[in-house]
Amino acid sequence: MYRSKRISLVLPCRNEAKNLKVVLENIPEIVDEVIVVCNKSTDRSASISRRFGAKVYKDNRTAAGIGYGFAHITGTAKATGGIIVGADCDGTYPVEAIPKIVNHLLDNELDFISCSRYPLQKGVKIPYKLQIGVKLLNMEVRIFYGKKFNDILSGMWVFKKEVADELKLTMGDWNLSPQIKLNAAMNPEIAFTEYGIVQRQRIHNLSHQNYFKTGLGHAWWILQNRFRSPAVQAEQTDLQTAE
Repeated sequence: MYRSKRISLVLPCRNEAKNLKVVLENIPEIVDEVIVVCNKSTDRSASISRRFGAKVYKDNRTAAGIGYGFAHITGTAKATGGIIVGADCDGTYPVEAIPKIVNHLLDNELDFISCSRYPLQKGVKIPYKLQIGVKLLNMEVRIFYGKKFNDILSGMWVFKKEVADELKLTMGDWNLSPQIKLNAAMNPEIAFTEYGIVQRQRIHNLSHQNYFKTGLGHAWWILQNRFRSPAVQAEQTDLQTAE
């Protein structure tokens, strides 16, 4: 069924030259368009991406030094596919599973799938402190939003382009990850679910994230967002863009 829909894969990127080759080699043929959005990249990420046929864009905006969310927002806007997949350039998310996930989206008449790393599938190892952090954030979302998530922080998702505007993405930093899921799940017009995936270890180099600092930032954002008016959200977006 997925062949009736053009599929775009969006990959935010900051200095992932050592990982990109493996990721791009594993992208299944059903993906019609690969979009790599470089954010403050100073290595060969762009040239490697072009060598594999990816479309490369630059978005150097940051919020407190982080441009992950801005890269996703730009990639989503540039995507031409009827289905958009978001993932990472570090090899941790299974891009080879895209056909199964897209079929699940279409077969079940869904609009948005968040690819959940939890509960962990057999043989998968993720540091316990990271598991605890995600569980605490899931609990926070359950308390303040009344929504049950297995993985509020997954960096892989699949959605129909037609609902992109309804996602109302504004966060330029790591908080785009919880924002995109909450905005999809809280919208009664968007058919949302989670789908289990297997996360792998990062291929090369260390993560760009300070997990403790990022986790606290997520917790504070999730709390603030619950009581923030749309006008304040728009103002915050303008401030981030100005940075």
